[in-house]
Amino acid sequence: MARVRILIAFVLVLTWASCLQAAKEIDFNVDLFCGWERYYRPMEWTPAEIGITTDLKEPFEGVFTITAQQDGLNTLNIVHNIVLTPNQPLALPLVTKLAWHVGKCTLQIRDARGRTRWEQTIDTWDFSTANRLLQVVQEEDLLIGLLGSPKFGLLRLGENAACMSHRGPGSVYVGAKVPRMMPWDWTGFASLDVLILYDPDWSLLKPAQVKAVRDWVSNGGTMLLILGRHPMPQGSPVSDLIPFNVGELRTCQVPPGALQEWGFDASQPASVTAWSLSAKPQTRLLAKTEAPDAGFLYGFSRAGFGRAAVLAFDPAELIAGHERRSAQFWTKQIAACLAEEPGTPVSVTVPDPRTGQAVVGCTRTIVPKDSAPKDDNRQMRSDDRFRIGIAQNAGNRVMEYLYQLRQMRPLSIWWVILTLSALAILLGPVDYLVLKRLDKLPYTWLTSTGWIVLFTVGAYFGVQELRGGTMQLRAISVLDSVADSNCAWATYYAGLFAPRSDEYQLDGLKPGQWWAGISPTREELYAWQREAGMRQIYCVQQDGTNLPISLPINIWTVQSLLGESPLSDAPFASRVQRKGGTVSIEITNKSDNAIARGVALWNDGYADFDAVPARGTRTFEVPSRSFNPWYDTTRPDGYGGRFPGTLYGLRTPRYPPMLGEQGENVFLAPGCLNRTLAMHTALRFGATLVCVMFDKAPPPFGVKNRSYDVNHIQYARQLIAEPAVQEKD
Repeated sequence: MARVRILIAFVLVLTWASCLQAAKEIDFNVDLFCGWERYYRPMEWTPAEIGITTDLKEPFEGVFTITAQQDGLNTLNIVHNIVLTPNQPLALPLVTKLAWHVGKCTLQIRDARGRTRWEQTIDTWDFSTANRLLQVVQEEDLLIGLLGSPKFGLLRLGENAACMSHRGPGSVYVGAKVPRMMPWDWTGFASLDVLILYDPDWSLLKPAQVKAVRDWVSNGGTMLLILGRHPMPQGSPVSDLIPFNVGELRTCQVPPGALQEWGFDASQPASVTAWSLSAKPQTRLLAKTEAPDAGFLYGFSRAGFGRAAVLAFDPAELIAGHERRSAQFWTKQIAACLAEEPGTPVSVTVPDPRTGQAVVGCTRTIVPKDSAPKDDNRQMRSDDRFRIGIAQNAGNRVMEYLYQLRQMRPLSIWWVILTLSALAILLGPVDYLVLKRLDKLPYTWLTSTGWIVLFTVGAYFGVQELRGGTMQLRAISVLDSVADSNCAWATYYAGLFAPRSDEYQLDGLKPGQWWAGISPTREELYAWQREAGMRQIYCVQQDGTNLPISLPINIWTVQSLLGESPLSDAPFASRVQRKGGTVSIEITNKSDNAIARGVALWNDGYADFDAVPARGTRTFEVPSRSFNPWYDTTRPDGYGGRFPGTLYGLRTPRYPPMLGEQGENVFLAPGCLNRTLAMHTALRFGATLVCVMFDKAPPPFGVKNRSYDVNHIQYARQLIAEPAVQEKD
């Protein structure tokens, strides 16, 4: 009886303890908002806004993790340290990469001891388009981000406009965000073609959000700023981008020529309340609209490697009598920002089928839907099919270089023939003769099994030895800058091979860097061919960085990474002066590594030069050579090249051969494409591009406590925005 009482008491204690533990469990409520109003580009950085509310009674410190497949090989795990306080919701402005046809996204909260306190898996894909949480933006589509007032038909622009590209007419998507959900990092804007700031309430924006806009534009983004009733704060990072000084509000008449240019009826006069704009000194406006009594009403110029346009008034003031023409107005504004230069046809891009080289110009533009060419191939397009873009195409060729390792080559067939022949001889005559001599033939079942086990183990370790050797780190880096400015950016492509399967930690990573996996991708992907994404990459995303914690590497593969970051300074400075048929080039090497060779390139020629020592300066007097920095190609109708009734051309950036065969591929790959287009477009305005190749530069990162061989190619480009001075003989 006493034992029964003890047992009952024990059960009651366990029940009470479990109830007490359950009472301590925290009820987390987590919301996920991906993309720009659910629109995203596969395999590119996209915002992921996380909202967390709880029933906390005391502060909670832990780690939030979002896990999703980022491409066919990699699954990206974003880790972010969190602190939750009672009665205070927490918003996490994260950025991640999502594969096309991404199936599931896992959200997890762990406490400071690593225990899982909450976990949920969200299915983001459905064969019914209406039930999908995410909407894919294809290469032929245009994605516009919007912050501020969604007025004057802007949210309906997708219904009234079409995108034109080398693949035919595409859709236009407008993804709006409220200020609190604006990305805090420049990577959150990376998937956009245009960002429209429509009279935003600047007081609701954090300094980090405004800085993220500035960084994204300087790295090749395009921004249209519409000034309204909210004055832009003095010293705002956005004010550094725009080509105007903003004065006071005044009422003015819009010139009839401007109304006609914007698609309005010029016979109906329009007056607006506009901010007074005056051009900044030494600013070159690529396009402008002026009012006789109010100065500039519109203008845009380059900002670093990107573009910034300003409209001095709220176009909603034109709605009286013009409300039906809002689509024409917006398409005019956005197309002007995307055009290579004002008044010229917009060029588009295709991959050359003969060479596989990516052919590049301006990738897309926008037109009113009623003026878009008929798309005869539209019925062949489907949301269950995805074609990779120009950058991924060039990235595949960069991956081919990173995979050029002896250990990654297919094993010779003679190893297989030799192994099978040796096994056959041992299982056959050798086994029989030895057992017969020993009078042990009944034991053949045992010896044959032993031979098979021995050869299986030997083959495994033999192949491992063939696949082994020294750890290899292969990398290509591109460092870009604009002369006489603080605009400098870096992109790194790295492949890491290890002789043993293990977890490897990287060393030498710097603040401000954004790393993620990158892998070769098939040109066309289909919904019924879902890839696994077996490689796990864990990154800590905190304070404007995304750094890998550790990399699991298998000896049968190469773990490839793509890194992007702003630079504090350019690695070299340059001055170019053309003197008839001779060019004077002055190169100041600010790096600790010697420059092996380089080239100065302008719109119709180039000049190459030799080595420059580390921390040294050299001046070269070299002959000028004729050169066209664009490949000119044409494509027949029906293959995505030219459209009847339009004036699209096809061009690709081109470099002299002394930069090596990897030069053109890496300059068109992810992270570099927008800057390359900006540089080559600037050549047509008289700018000069200086490109150098460093000798034995250190890789962008190291591996902790490991020895390895390094093969690193480092390019650096500098855009001299002012035309090179050309003196007469």
